[in-house]
Amino acid sequence: MRVFAGWLYFLGGVALVGAIIIYATNIPNVPDRNDLVEYKGFLTSIQLQKDIDGTDVVFLKYRDNEQRFRYLSVYPMYVEVRDRLGIYRDVDILVEKDKLGDASVSPRIWGLVEHDPLHEGTVVTYDQIYEETTETDRSWQAVALYIGIGGLIAIVLGYGIRRAIPYRPEDPSV
Repeated sequence: MRVFAGWLYFLGGVALVGAIIIYATNIPNVPDRNDLVEYKGFLTSIQLQKDIDGTDVVFLKYRDNEQRFRYLSVYPMYVEVRDRLGIYRDVDILVEKDKLGDASVSPRIWGLVEHDPLHEGTVVTYDQIYEETTETDRSWQAVALYIGIGGLIAIVLGYGIRRAIPYRPEDPSV
């Protein structure tokens, strides 16, 4: 039975290491709300392209700005933005402060408000994008927590077995 406790130690340790790796590799890569700045402008063009990883992207271009802004297909209301967002309108977006102004970088859009004089414009909030983009990462982090708890339970069971069953050395000469 004490050998079984040793296996519980081993499996619990492997589960803990695996849980830490799964949790650490699935930390969402989303900027804080405080790191974002609102950019207001007059939208002049919309381009549809595929990103390097095959993700569909809507690129928005503004008057008096050479920079293109990316709205990814994994964001909520992508079809609405792709098909119904009107050019030659005022559109406010949220982008990262440090990526604004560099024409060689296409910053991601973290919020969008369309000002349509005739109809209700498209509105996508930061919270909606945050929830949608981090859903998978948060699910994997929950799995990692369950694996980690299972590993801790295995270690505690192994410790309990080792303490409950005393070690009795046997004489090898017998």
